[in-house]
Amino acid sequence: MNTKQKNAQKWSLILIWAVLLGLLVAACGPATPQDADETDTTSLASTTGGDQVTASGLEYIEVEAGTGPQAQPGDLVRVHYTGTLEDGTEFDSSAGGDPFAFVLGQGSVIAGWDEGIALMREGGKAQLIIPPDLAYGPNDYGPIPGNSTLIFDVELVGVEAVPTPSPVPTDEPPTAVDPADYTTTDSGLQYVFLEEGDGETPVVGEVANVQFVGWFEDGTKFADSRAGGAAVPFIVGEEQIVPGWDEMVLLMQVGDKVQMILPPELGLGVEGSPNGTVPPNATLIFEMELISIEPPPPTPTPAPPPVSVEESEYTVTDSGLKLYIITEGTGEPIEEGDTVTLHYKMWDAEGNQLESSYDFGQPVPLIVGLGQAGPGWDEALLMMDNLSVAQFVLTPELAYGEQAANAPTEGDLLFEIEIMGLEKAATEE
Repeated sequence: MNTKQKNAQKWSLILIWAVLLGLLVAACGPATPQDADETDTTSLASTTGGDQVTASGLEYIEVEAGTGPQAQPGDLVRVHYTGTLEDGTEFDSSAGGDPFAFVLGQGSVIAGWDEGIALMREGGKAQLIIPPDLAYGPNDYGPIPGNSTLIFDVELVGVEAVPTPSPVPTDEPPTAVDPADYTTTDSGLQYVFLEEGDGETPVVGEVANVQFVGWFEDGTKFADSRAGGAAVPFIVGEEQIVPGWDEMVLLMQVGDKVQMILPPELGLGVEGSPNGTVPPNATLIFEMELISIEPPPPTPTPAPPPVSVEESEYTVTDSGLKLYIITEGTGEPIEEGDTVTLHYKMWDAEGNQLESSYDFGQPVPLIVGLGQAGPGWDEALLMMDNLSVAQFVLTPELAYGEQAANAPTEGDLLFEIEIMGLEKAATEE
């Protein structure tokens, strides 16, 4: 990957993180249509058992009893699963990949999963028959029709207790540190250990799971991962977030909490963030806790190329946006203020795939009309319907807005997006 590609990948990753943090969305899936605070965690079972139908209507069929710890709300659980409709149509599966991980009881998955997995012990296998009101209700969701009863064959392969997320005050300042206590590296990174752990130290290529809070030099907080509860993963050494994080985490052990000061070259550099959250040449202060380490992810298979589209097949708008509908939607039209949940792929002008949300294992939420992913995205989304698939081409100005002059790519960007769900904006009575 050349420097331009790496810069573009870093740019787009930071943009998506900004969207996720701005919406206070937990980094977990499969996606859930209800807010986390609407999940009835009181219905989570406290004892395991055989076949049963719970008070909520979940049907739990024990296939093989587990012998490990029982999953408790707040635990990080890892699950292999296959999901089918009542007619036997398979709509999702983790087969052939890593187990799906989420924090139990936080509303980051459908309610039937939170309740069903809490009935299991590590190593156990079960079938969950989940009625619509514990799944996606009356709404279509990707390949799942509205009012569907879902059948999941699940295996609970891991249960890990995780610390309860700290409260998230909006005016919280960085921890006061005497400047003489900082250690400064050759790159300009300044850091001090606030708490010391006794776990392992990550190496390049491994996945580090962290919680973090970010401030500007004046003490204004601009990012806080704790709101979502789940740790934020990144591959060490690939500059997936900012370069200073990679350098810092290689000096840490699991359980360590540090404060670090990143000069612009170790943060977002001369560009800042495309949506303006982080200005150009900003010095950033982070407090970061290393929660856990995971093995390096498997080598991905080569990404398929974008759908071949003739120039004459695009709809071209006055702004220069080029849009082609690959699959017509079957849902409502997308309007300004709506929240869409989508998967995306991104290529540069040379055909190099820079990023894909499918690699992250979860769709991305966006509020249409706020410019969260650039003006071209808003324009394209407003030409689409729920559950549609489209390809669109953006000029640097449509992709990066006012930051187009500092864009890390040359030429146009090509995107393919799949709308997985739509939540209409609230209307005034």
